[in-house]
Amino acid sequence: MKQNILKFNFKFKSNDFFVTEKNMFAYNFIKMWPNWQQHSVYLYGPEKCGKTTISQMWLEVSKGIYVSSENFEDFITDDLNIEYIKSNNWLIDDVDDLIAMDKNLNSSKILNLINIIKDSKDSFLLMTAKKSPKQIDCDLNDLISRFLSCIVLEVRNPDQELLLKIINKYLNDRNIYLSQKKLKFIANRIERSYESAIEIAKKIDLKSLETKSNISIHFLKSNLKI
Repeated sequence: MKQNILKFNFKFKSNDFFVTEKNMFAYNFIKMWPNWQQHSVYLYGPEKCGKTTISQMWLEVSKGIYVSSENFEDFITDDLNIEYIKSNNWLIDDVDDLIAMDKNLNSSKILNLINIIKDSKDSFLLMTAKKSPKQIDCDLNDLISRFLSCIVLEVRNPDQELLLKIINKYLNDRNIYLSQKKLKFIANRIERSYESAIEIAKKIDLKSLETKSNISIHFLKSNLKI
C-alpha cells in the first residue's frame, strides 16, 4: 500500500511533523480530543518513533500537566488531591520506565490516578510508553488491567521506504533535490527512526548552506559521517 507523507506545522519543538501510515491512527485520534470515548489513553512505540511529538501536541491543546520521572513524586503523591486531579488533564511520559523504577509504589500511585480520572467527567490522562501494556513487568495485576481497558494506540518506526520519503520531503521543501541513489545511501546508514530521518535531513540542509557545495556521495560521507 502506498504511504503518503504530509507536513504539519505545530507551535512546539518540532516544526515538521510527518503523518504516515505508521502514525496516522494515533495522530488522528489525538486530534479528536476532547471527543474521546474514554478518559485514559495509552500511547506506545519504540524510541524516536514520533510518539513524543504526538503527545506534546495533545499537551499543548489540552493545557495538561506534564509528568515524568523528574517530577513524578511532586505531582503523584501517596495522598492524591482528588479535586486537583479531576480539575486538570495529565500526560505521564514513559510510564513503563516509572513502573520499572519502583514496581510497588509507583504502580500503586499510577493505578490510583487512573481510577480517579476514570470517575471524572472533565479530566483526561494520556500515558506514553515504549512497551505495550501486555509487555510491562508489573506485579500489580489491577494496573495492567487498567492499562488494557484504556484506549491503546501504537506508533511504529518507519521502514526504509518511508525513511526515503521523509528525508526527500523535508529536503524538497527547502529546494534540495537528491537522486534515489543518494537517498538510499543515506537511508541505509542511519537508524530506522522518524527522529533520525528528520535529523539527517536537517544536517544536509545546514551543511549544504555552510559549505555551498553540491551534495554528492563524497559530501555525504565527509560532512555527515555516514
